[in-house]
Amino acid sequence: MFHFILPILLATFVSGTTYITTNPHMNTQVFEERALSQQLEMIDLLDLSDRPRRQAVPNIYNSASKFLLEVYNEINEDQEPQEVLHQRHKRSLDDDILISEEDRQEIASCNSILTFSSRQKQDLSNDLDLHVTFNTNDVPMELSLMHAILRIYKEPSSEEQSNNLTVSIYRRLYRSQDAPYRILHSVNTTAQFKGWLEFNFTQTLRAWLLNKSIQQRHELRISIGDSQLSALGAGLVPPQGSRSNLEPFIVGYFSGPELLVKIQKLRFKRELQKRKVGAPMRLPPPPAFKPPHSCERLNFTVDFKQLHLHNDVIAPNKFEAYFCGGGCNFPLGNKMNATNHAIVQTLMHLKQPHLPKPCCVPTVLGSITILRHINEDIFDLTKYQKAVAKECGCH
Repeated sequence: MFHFILPILLATFVSGTTYITTNPHMNTQVFEERALSQQLEMIDLLDLSDRPRRQAVPNIYNSASKFLLEVYNEINEDQEPQEVLHQRHKRSLDDDILISEEDRQEIASCNSILTFSSRQKQDLSNDLDLHVTFNTNDVPMELSLMHAILRIYKEPSSEEQSNNLTVSIYRRLYRSQDAPYRILHSVNTTAQFKGWLEFNFTQTLRAWLLNKSIQQRHELRISIGDSQLSALGAGLVPPQGSRSNLEPFIVGYFSGPELLVKIQKLRFKRELQKRKVGAPMRLPPPPAFKPPHSCERLNFTVDFKQLHLHNDVIAPNKFEAYFCGGGCNFPLGNKMNATNHAIVQTLMHLKQPHLPKPCCVPTVLGSITILRHINEDIFDLTKYQKAVAKECGCH
C-alpha cells in the first residue's frame, strides 16, 4: 500500500499547476502558470521545509561531501538499490574516495546516509598526535544508526621508515580538557601505504548522538603507536582550512521513518497550526483538473532553485515527480499497459455500469534521492524508494 502513496498524493496536488503530458503527440498545457504551493507540499513531504535557508553557496569539495556525491551518482544510474551491489565499479589508482563492496551493501539496506567532516584542533603544534573534532548536533532524532565508519587518508611517510606502523584512535572519557583518553581502535599499516584507513565507528557515533550539546565538538586523538614518528610524519592527512578532499570524515548509515510516517506527522503539525489560528480562512476553490482521456504518465516538476533551496540541496537541481492520470476506457490500447484483469473488468463495466472501471496506477516505480546539507559539517543523502511513477497502466 505504501508504495503507491506518493504517486497518489501527487495527483492531489494538481490544482493550479502546469501539467505537461509525457505523450509526444499531446502538448496541451492544462494551466498557463505553475503555482509554487504544490511544490512546497512536496518539500514538506521530503522534510526540507523547516530548516533555515542558506544565503551563500557552501563548500562541497571536502571528502565528506565528495563521498556522498559519488554515492548519489552511483545510485542515480536508473538502477534499483539492490542492483548497485552487482555493479562492477572500476576505479583508477588516483581516485581518492573509495566506495567499497561493504559500502554498497550498507547503501542497499539503509535509506539515509550522513557524512561528518572533521576540523583540526588548534594550539597543539608540539604534540606528535593528530587531534580532530566532529560536530553531530543536528542529526534528526528519528534516524537510527545502523553502521558507521571513520576514514583517515594516509600518504607515504615523509621520513625514512621501512617498518610496520600502528595507527590508533582515542577519545576523551569526559568533556573536561584534562580528562584521560581511551583507545577505540587500531589498524596496522606500513610507512609506504597510500590510501584510506578504516575504523569501525558505530558504537562511538551512537554514543555521540545520544550526548548532544550546542557548543560541544567531539574530539579524537590519532596516534602512531609506540613510534616516535608524528602523525603528520607518518603521512596522515589532517583537516585543512581549504577543505581538502582527503581529510578525515565519518560516514554513518541510518534507518529513517517511511514516508507514510512523515505524512502523518505533517498532518498532525498542520492540525495544531489550524487550532492555534482558529477557524480557517475560506479560500476560493482551485480550478478543476481535467485529466487526459487515456491513462498516461504526467509531469510534476519540483525545482529547488525556484523554491530558493538551491544552496541547501546539493543534488539534484530539480526532479520530476511523475504521477498517473487519465481514464481506462474501452477499448484498452497497448499504450495503457493494461493487465488481463483490467480488460476483464472493463468488459464487466460495459455490461454492468455500476461496477467500477480499472484505475490508472503506477506499474513501475522509481526512487527519489536527495543530497543536502544538514549544517556546514554534516551532509545527508536520503532515498525515498518506490516514490516516483516510472510507468503507468490500467489495473
